[in-house]
Amino acid sequence: MLVPQAIEGGLVAATNAVRGATTTPVDLVSPIGSFTDPEYAQVGMTEAKARETYDAVVAVVRFDETTRTIIDGRTAGFCKLIADRATCAILGCHVVGERAVEIVQVVAVAIAAGMRVDDLARVPLSFPTYAAMPGRAAYRAAQQLNLEVGGQVYPQA
Repeated sequence: MLVPQAIEGGLVAATNAVRGATTTPVDLVSPIGSFTDPEYAQVGMTEAKARETYDAVVAVVRFDETTRTIIDGRTAGFCKLIADRATCAILGCHVVGERAVEIVQVVAVAIAAGMRVDDLARVPLSFPTYAAMPGRAAYRAAQQLNLEVGGQVYPQA
């Protein structure tokens, strides 16, 4: 788990130690990751877990096809976004590669805000950046779902 979850857990533990059992942990979206080389990070459901309950749609953006990763020479990796076909809700994201932990934070915010894949696809994320990768994955998922993005409806691929 990343630092925000640890801070929340510490706050709950300290408050309850001083005041008695008055505080419970908030059910937060909990991204996890590691600053290894390459980094890895995830938030939400895995693809396998999502498929147990949902008709999952998966969109993958490879690092060797994005401008920032090519500029930096860090083209090994991918960003995978998982969504529910019925509701278009974002269910999870997994990233392996440069700045994976930072990339996943974008999706954690989107999940916490209840955004659909087409909502995330419309967010004008800075380009060329690593943080824009989930937007591109959301755009691809929206295409698979025949959702309107940018004034166009994309047919099933």
